[in-house]
Amino acid sequence: MDKNNEQSIFARYRRIILAVILFMVADSLVIGINFYNTYKADESAISINLSGRQRMLSQRMTKALLLIQRSVDVNDEADLVRNPQDLNQPINIFNFHTDAMSSLQELDLTVKLFNTTLAGFRDGGMVTGGDGKPVFLIQVETDVSRKIVVDTYEIWERYFQLLQPLLGDNRNFSLADLKEAAAYAQNNNLEILRLMNDLTTDLETVANKRASTLRIVLVIGIIVAFFNFSYTVVISLRDLMSGDKKLAESRSENAEILTTVHEGLFLLSKDKKLGTQFSESLPKMLHIDIVPGMDFMPILQKIVSPKVYESAVDYIELLLGERVKESLVTSLNPLTDVLVSMLDKFGNAQNRYLSFFFNRAIVDGTISHVLVTVQDVTDKVMLMQQLEQAKSKTKIEVESLLRLAGSDFPSLQQFIDNTGQSLSQINEKLSQPQEDERARLHTLNYIMRLIHGIKGEAAVLNIDVLENYAHESEQELVGMREGGHGLNGEQMLRIAVLLEGFYERYSSLMAIVSRLSEAMGTKRTPPADKAADADTDTNTKRIEAAENTSQTQTQTPGYSVQAQHPFIGQITALAQRIAADHSKQVEVSCQLDGFSSLPQHVTQELQGISIQLVRNALTHGIEMPGERAEHNKPETGALCIWCRYLGNNNYDFSVRDDGRGIVPERLRNHMVKTGRMSMAEASALSDTEIAKLIFQPGVSSASVADKDAGHGVGLDAVMEKVKSIHGRMQVRSRPDMFTEFHIQFSAAG
Repeated sequence: MDKNNEQSIFARYRRIILAVILFMVADSLVIGINFYNTYKADESAISINLSGRQRMLSQRMTKALLLIQRSVDVNDEADLVRNPQDLNQPINIFNFHTDAMSSLQELDLTVKLFNTTLAGFRDGGMVTGGDGKPVFLIQVETDVSRKIVVDTYEIWERYFQLLQPLLGDNRNFSLADLKEAAAYAQNNNLEILRLMNDLTTDLETVANKRASTLRIVLVIGIIVAFFNFSYTVVISLRDLMSGDKKLAESRSENAEILTTVHEGLFLLSKDKKLGTQFSESLPKMLHIDIVPGMDFMPILQKIVSPKVYESAVDYIELLLGERVKESLVTSLNPLTDVLVSMLDKFGNAQNRYLSFFFNRAIVDGTISHVLVTVQDVTDKVMLMQQLEQAKSKTKIEVESLLRLAGSDFPSLQQFIDNTGQSLSQINEKLSQPQEDERARLHTLNYIMRLIHGIKGEAAVLNIDVLENYAHESEQELVGMREGGHGLNGEQMLRIAVLLEGFYERYSSLMAIVSRLSEAMGTKRTPPADKAADADTDTNTKRIEAAENTSQTQTQTPGYSVQAQHPFIGQITALAQRIAADHSKQVEVSCQLDGFSSLPQHVTQELQGISIQLVRNALTHGIEMPGERAEHNKPETGALCIWCRYLGNNNYDFSVRDDGRGIVPERLRNHMVKTGRMSMAEASALSDTEIAKLIFQPGVSSASVADKDAGHGVGLDAVMEKVKSIHGRMQVRSRPDMFTEFHIQFSAAG
C-alpha cells in the first residue's frame, strides 16, 4: 500500500520533479562554467596586475640607478671614491648618504621583483604579489605574449648581468660598473616599458574575451532558468487547482484532522461558548479540562492579565458584531503573542506565550461562529526577543564601526596594529606559569596597563565597541585586584575569557577596516604607468626640497614643513568629549611639531602618554565651572600639550592643566582609606613623597570611578611608557593653580 502511495505521488508530481531536476542540472552547468571562468578571471587579474607592476618596476630601477649615480657624482669630495680618476676603483658605499643607501635598497627590491615576475610570465610559478604575499603566476598563453616575454629577456639578461655588482649585501662595484649599468638602463628603459605595456594590453585582451564568454553563459543560463521557471509555475498551478478540488471533497474528514492537528482549534458561538468540536491539542495547550459548550471567557480570564482580558472582551464583542468589518477588527487583536500564566501537571506556575487568531464563519451572510486558532508561540517569541537583543547590540556596534570610515585612516590602521600587539602580549603573559599570588598580581597589573592603553586609543578614535568593552573589563579586573582575597586560578581563567571577548571585537573591527582599506585603495590607486611617473616627479621634488632645506633641518630637527599632525585633532576631540561628559569646559592647545622628526615607536608611546594625562587632567585636575569661578579662574580650563626640541637630539614633552593641582592631603586620605597605609605612615611622608605615589598601580584620588578615571591604572601605564622610551619624568604642581608633567627623552633612544 505504501509502495502504491509512493508511485501515485511520483505520478502526480513527476512533471514538477522533472522540471526541478532540469532546473538543477541547468543551474549546475551554468555555475560550473561560471566558476571556471571566474577562476580564469582571477588568474588574468593577477597577470594584468603584475604586468602593470613590471612597468612601474622598470621605471623604479632606472630611477634608483640615476639617483645612485647622482649621489656618487655630487659627493666625490666626500671620499665616496677613493681615487676619483680611477673609474675601476671600488666605491666605498659606507660613506653613502641616506638617500643613496635607500636607492641601493630600492634597486635590490625592484630587480628581484622584476626578475622573478618575468620568469613567472615565461615559465609560471610562485611570485610576490602586489600585496607582498606569494601568488601563483600562470605562464603567458598567447603567441603575442610569449614573443613579448622573449623580446624582454633579450634586453633583460644583459641588464640583469650589469646590475649584479650593485646588488646584495656584499656589493662591490666601481664607478665604471655604475655608469655602464646606468647607461644601459637609459638606453633600454623605454623599450622595456613598451614591451611591458604591450604585455599588459595583450593580457587585458584575453581577460576581456573571457568576460564576454562569461556574459554569454550568464544570459543563456538566465533564459533557460526563465523558461524552466515558467514551465514549473504552469504545471504547479494546474496541480494546485486539482488539489483544491480534492480538498473540497475531503471536508468530511475534519473530525479526524482535529485529532491530529497541533494547534488548538474550536468554534466560538455568538454567546461566547465553545462548540461541540475542538482539537485534542486545545486542553493540553491551555492546561484546562475542556468540555463542549463551556463558556470561553472564564477560561481566558484565568490565564491572561486583567488588562489583556478587558481588551479581549471588547475585541470579541466587536468581532461578533455585524457592523465592523473583519479586516479592520483583525489588526486590533490583543491576544497575539500574549503572555499566559498556568499551572502544569505538577502544580507549578508556568509562563507561556500563546496567540489566538479569530476568523468569522459566515453562513447566508450572517456570522454564525468564530473559528479560533490557538498556537503556542513561546519558542518563536523567545527567539524573537533574542534576535531583537542581538539586533540591538549589532546595530550599536555597526553604527559605532561605521564612524570609522570618517576617521584618520593611518591612525586607524595603527590602532589595529597596536591592539593586535597588545592582545598578543596579554595572551603570552597569561600563558606563562603563575606560581604564586605575587606573580598573579604582577600579571594582573601588566594586563590592566595594556587594556587601559587599548581603551585610551579607542577613545581617541571614538571606537565605542572596544572602548566600552575595555572599560567593562577594567572594572572587573579592578574588582579582582581590590577584592582582598588574593587572585586564584578561576580569576585568571576569567581574564582569559575577557581576552576572548577582546579578540571577537578586534576581529570584527579588523574585518571592517580591511574592507575600508581595500575600498580606499581601489579608489586612490592611479594606473601603474601614471603612478610611476607621478612617483618619479614627487621624489624628484623631494630631493630638491631636501637640498634646499637640509641646513635648516640640521639646525632644528624638531622643525617640519608637514601639515598639522592628525593626532592633534584626535586628542582635542577626546578632551572635549571627556569635558562634556563631566560638565566641564576646556580649551586645548597643542604644539606637536616635533612629532614629525621622531621615530614611529616613540610617537606612538607619546600619543598613549598624552591620552592618559589628558584623561587625568580633565577628571582630576580641571574643576567644574562653578569651582573655578570661586578661585577667580575662567570657567573654561586650559590644557596644553607641547613637544619641544632641546638640542643634541633631546626633546621635552609636556602636558599642563590649570586645574586644582596635586593635593597631598587628598592622597594621604586615599592611602589610609584603602588600607595601603596607616594614618601614622601617611603623615610621616612629605608632600613630595606622597605625591610620587600617584604612579603606583591602584592609586587614584578620584572619588568615583568612571570610564575616564578612578581605577588607578592611567599613571602606572604612563610610567611604563616613559620607561619604554628611556625618558625621565618630572611633575610640577601647585594646589589650585596647575599640574605639569614633563618627559625628557632622546630621539636616539
